[in-house]
Amino acid sequence: MAAMDITTMPDPDTPHDLPRKRPSLGRRILGTLWDSLDDKSPEEHRLVRRLDTCYLIWACLYYFVMYLDSTNISNAYVSGMQEDLAMYGNQLNWMTTFWTIGYIVGTLPSQFVQMRVRPSLWLPSLELIWGALVMCMAAAPNVKTIYAIRFLVGICEASAYPGMMTLLGNWYTPQELGKRSVIFQQSSAAAQMFSGFLQAGIYNGMNGTGGLKGWRWLFIFDGIISLPIALCGFWLVPDAPANSRAFYLKDIDKQVAQRRMDRYGRARAAGLSWRTIKQGVASWPLWVMAVPYVAFVLALHIASYMNLWLKALGIYSVAKINVIPSGGYAIEIVAALVYAVVSDAIGMRWPVIMAGASLGLLGGILLAVWEIPFGLKYVAWFLTFAPVGTGALLFAWGNELCGNSAEQRAILLGWLNTMGYTFNAFVPLYAYPANEAPYYKYGYKINAAFWGIYLLGIPVIVLFQKKFPPAKPELLEAQVEVVRVVDDKEDYSGAGERA
Repeated sequence: MAAMDITTMPDPDTPHDLPRKRPSLGRRILGTLWDSLDDKSPEEHRLVRRLDTCYLIWACLYYFVMYLDSTNISNAYVSGMQEDLAMYGNQLNWMTTFWTIGYIVGTLPSQFVQMRVRPSLWLPSLELIWGALVMCMAAAPNVKTIYAIRFLVGICEASAYPGMMTLLGNWYTPQELGKRSVIFQQSSAAAQMFSGFLQAGIYNGMNGTGGLKGWRWLFIFDGIISLPIALCGFWLVPDAPANSRAFYLKDIDKQVAQRRMDRYGRARAAGLSWRTIKQGVASWPLWVMAVPYVAFVLALHIASYMNLWLKALGIYSVAKINVIPSGGYAIEIVAALVYAVVSDAIGMRWPVIMAGASLGLLGGILLAVWEIPFGLKYVAWFLTFAPVGTGALLFAWGNELCGNSAEQRAILLGWLNTMGYTFNAFVPLYAYPANEAPYYKYGYKINAAFWGIYLLGIPVIVLFQKKFPPAKPELLEAQVEVVRVVDDKEDYSGAGERA
């Protein structure tokens, strides 16, 4: 029997000698914008639809809550926490730093645990713990208590970004992965937008209720939101095609998923060992991608200080200070979706990443000049939000560069996250001292330099990719395996529906 690719598998109800009808121009355009409208086989469309509906939506809610819980400290700070806890100097930065230290400590160990323990058990369990810890912050009597809780929350939340990015690489093809990675990441922007509105609503509606200040109620509500989402994760996280127990995936879906990964050379997990760890550490993406990613994380940090600039102006209410930065997150979401669609459509990550980095560089340069018109300064702040989505494309790129080893993918993504947040733990303390806010003498210049390093680092990755390309997928073997599945089931499409 001739080898057959799953994407070209004939429909048994359609005469095989008829020419395939070319999709209309509108259909082809829509298929580029969103791949559920492209020309994949019905079996693949069904699989992707089920993953998007159950897993991707849950992943976005999971990361939404994680970011809501980790970044609400800034909203609380400008909404009364600073005065109530008598905070001074760099204590706001230290609260962020303690969370970051916990995040650094927890990232790689979490990735290693995820190779041994089902993610469907590991990830939701950590969310239950951090949700409870966030609620405990509402009762914090002093800043030292918040330092300790933030450290523990950071350890638990370290699993979220690299763990989920690794899981996305278990299921989605290169034509799908960029969009899903960006959509997942941008749930963090939605969380920051929501946090501003949530804090404004709580401050106006619940400040003083039950004897608690509005900023304390923020932590309580954040924790309450986390718990039901965590519980759903035990049933919705699909693990990997080879061992998934997700109720919404039938046997035929898992087989289709595994053949898709085989087709693109995305290796199955071989198990964690010293050999796989050494191979992961020796792989070039681990080191070459680290420098631009670290610069990216450090450059993004500046956007979190926009509300301090707004507060220093003395012309806005507390509610407006919390809400105005939401415009930046809206820009971030739209830009990220454009990046994802273009990147998946052209089949390349690096040109899109460089375009986004250029916008960040422009914003950084304008802030470094500082003495610019008031409206242009708003533009500069909002430009620093625009490149955020490129980080998800960088992770998608890493998923593809290390596709021939599941363990290397997990180590790479965990390592990048660890390195980014290691530097993020101390660089902001020196680049953006709180007593200089909102004008940082050297901070804005350093920020522009980080955007420049990020921009220049992308061509270096491209050069290494050309010199040391990833192993080519074994297409013929994967196709033969698909034929065996077809032979085992007399009617592939019908079997899928019956399953």
